[in-house]
Amino acid sequence: MSKTRRDPDETATPAEVADALRTMTSADRVRLERFARLRSAGLPGWEWEDLLHEAIDRALSGLRKWPRSISMVEFMCGTIRSISGDIWREGRQKVNVSVTPIGPDMDSEIDVHDQRPGPEREVIARSMLTGIFRAFEDDSDALAVLKGLADALGPEEIQRRSDMNARRYASAQKRIRRRISRILEEQGN
Repeated sequence: MSKTRRDPDETATPAEVADALRTMTSADRVRLERFARLRSAGLPGWEWEDLLHEAIDRALSGLRKWPRSISMVEFMCGTIRSISGDIWREGRQKVNVSVTPIGPDMDSEIDVHDQRPGPEREVIARSMLTGIFRAFEDDSDALAVLKGLADALGPEEIQRRSDMNARRYASAQKRIRRRISRILEEQGN
């Protein structure tokens, strides 16, 4: 697999990354937290904070280069997505096997403990997303907001791509919150 080499002038320095992280708005921080929560769901041994901190570490260390052509939030969401994808792939390949002596003659018991997320979890996650999108198929603005959020787009980008103003965007968000709350109440969650 070949990595794309970027012109050093196109990418931010670690100091610029630190400045951008330090000056993020509270709304941007909330977006990153929500995105990390979404991407950490089902990752064995990873909390959303771990995922976010790993992304920050990689950005600050220069392991991940921030292209100046995209926003810091888009870059961080892409980094989080990449890390979570790596964890899923790694989890698919990892099976823990332990051998424990179980008697005076030192016979052994083999315990195979598979912590991989597995296709079942992926099917469940995809099914949940499909259900959410289906619940809003009659509401084009809400569906545009949900799809934009799933792609880690910011409010301005979603509005621009969907040709909606801030008021329509805010209304769609309210409808999304209300409908998802109602669905969860009906399911007894």
